[in-house]
Amino acid sequence: MTGLKTLIVVEDEFRIRDGLSRLIQRLNMGVKVIGEAENGLEGLKMIQDLQPDIVITDIRMPKIEGLEMIRKAREMNIGCTFIILSGYAEFRYAQTAISYGVTDYLLKPVTISDVKKLLEKLNPQEEAVAETSEEYSNLVNIIMNAVKRDYATRISLSTYAEEYKVTPQYISMLFTKETGMTFSAYVRKIRMEKAKELLLTTDMKIYEVAVAVGYPEQKYFSKVFKEYTGVSAKQFVLQKKV
Repeated sequence: MTGLKTLIVVEDEFRIRDGLSRLIQRLNMGVKVIGEAENGLEGLKMIQDLQPDIVITDIRMPKIEGLEMIRKAREMNIGCTFIILSGYAEFRYAQTAISYGVTDYLLKPVTISDVKKLLEKLNPQEEAVAETSEEYSNLVNIIMNAVKRDYATRISLSTYAEEYKVTPQYISMLFTKETGMTFSAYVRKIRMEKAKELLLTTDMKIYEVAVAVGYPEQKYFSKVFKEYTGVSAKQFVLQKKV
């Protein structure tokens, strides 16, 4: 395994900057956030002072825009990897960035999947460590991590049972006995926590979040979300802006 790579986020919108930094830390994929800057001038100074391995930067920012910051850093022979945050309307700027040695970009709104793929490319030998707990048997730990991996897809207890050569009834009984909740309740919990994370850290629409966490029908997603959190998805989004 490679050592931790260091990263700074340069983005003038606090919600995006903070959300992206928190997400990278939570993913635990061999990349550590060591700084955040709210404009290009502050970002350039931070790059000089901290010498990070990776910089994720927005394009349009106060004082110095992202591309100008990258150009100046290159003139100083700073050898970090630059990743740009880009909206659809800004893609022409993303193309220009290639000439400055930008190696990749994240398209807004940023999703968990996008960030995971990016981190895998930036640190290909680093793999996220599966979470295990001594409270649970090996099989239950495996199933819990499988749900965390597959939450965006159609999850079937029968599929896991076939994969691990046991009956669905056995998994269901063992899971409930050890965790205190049913398998379906655990799947709902993981999906709802992921949904809350996406609503807090991205600009994704509610229907996009629903699909991203395994609910093709927004109406059903909204019903489950309200039952789980006590507020509607729309109210949840409005609360984070207060």
